[in-house]
Amino acid sequence: MNLLTVTKWELTGTFRSRKFLFIFIFQILVLSLTIFMFSGFIEMIGEGNTFTPSLRGFAELSVTDPSGIISGQLNPDVLYIHGGAPSRLLVDNFTGIPLNAMLYLDYSDPRRTVVRDEVEAAVERASTVITRELIETPTPRPEVREETRGEALPLQLVRRVMVSILLFLPVFLFGNLVVDSIVGEKERKTGEALIAMPIRRSEIIIGKCLSVTATVALQVGVWMILIMAAGFQISNPAGAYLTVVLSSTPIIGLTALISVYAKNYREAGIGITFAYIIAAAYLIVPALAYMAGSSGSLSPMTLTIKLISGVNLNAADLIPPLFSVLILNILFYGLAVRLFSRDDVVFGPRPGILRLMVRP
Repeated sequence: MNLLTVTKWELTGTFRSRKFLFIFIFQILVLSLTIFMFSGFIEMIGEGNTFTPSLRGFAELSVTDPSGIISGQLNPDVLYIHGGAPSRLLVDNFTGIPLNAMLYLDYSDPRRTVVRDEVEAAVERASTVITRELIETPTPRPEVREETRGEALPLQLVRRVMVSILLFLPVFLFGNLVVDSIVGEKERKTGEALIAMPIRRSEIIIGKCLSVTATVALQVGVWMILIMAAGFQISNPAGAYLTVVLSSTPIIGLTALISVYAKNYREAGIGITFAYIIAAAYLIVPALAYMAGSSGSLSPMTLTIKLISGVNLNAADLIPPLFSVLILNILFYGLAVRLFSRDDVVFGPRPGILRLMVRP
């Protein structure tokens, strides 16, 4: 009951703060502008308006052309032709008109536009050669059918990674609430009165963190509604929402741990800056590895990307990220409660980190 009481106090104070309401609304406006920019980018990609690199040998193509009609027209300064290329061009043996060919493009390769443009140019040049050789017979253009596989890399980044990052942003944006709730008690000298109340110190820390978690959950819900309303598809919104909210708890616990030990806002800000860099790397690096081809779910963001994409999940996808969240929660909240129970840490003189490790 005391735990819920502390949570209610903190939530009431948070939502009565004009500063918080301004930040809350301002973040929503920034998100709306960001979504507008992403939507324009997706529309540009969908229309085929992509940048074509001009580096020699930048694009690769595997060619099978027994007669050499089309392959002889490909510019080697544009395409590096070898058997292991992700895109393939298959041309029938030339026995007469029409000459058929099949172009297989790998849409996960951002260089596909270079390949397609050069093949189309080679087809034009081959058509001219055939027409010149068979000038007396009307010659139709060689027919090239295009089959695609995978999803374009820019769309993958926007629809999966970027949507996931947007959902995780509130987790890092509300760290100041934890700092103000804990460090602010020290600087305002109101911590003594709070500790003197018939409430266990563990309930104070957990209650403050629960209030911030509830705020993050609200913001994530609002952001998810806006993202889906803008046309971004989330195959499993409930699963993605729960994953992001659960993933916020260890980061909030880490913020509480740093805030309990910090003397003032400056110390807390420095500590949280370095801690959030590590936390962001823990979330994003495995997610980028997954986009590059890794199949595991080492971080909650990887799991969120799979939920957004609608991938069928198994135990190997769920256990590692959820287990890591559980372990980090036990570690961070346990240390935060232990430090907050020490009067020398709360009121001073605060012992150094090495002394705490030697004599906890």
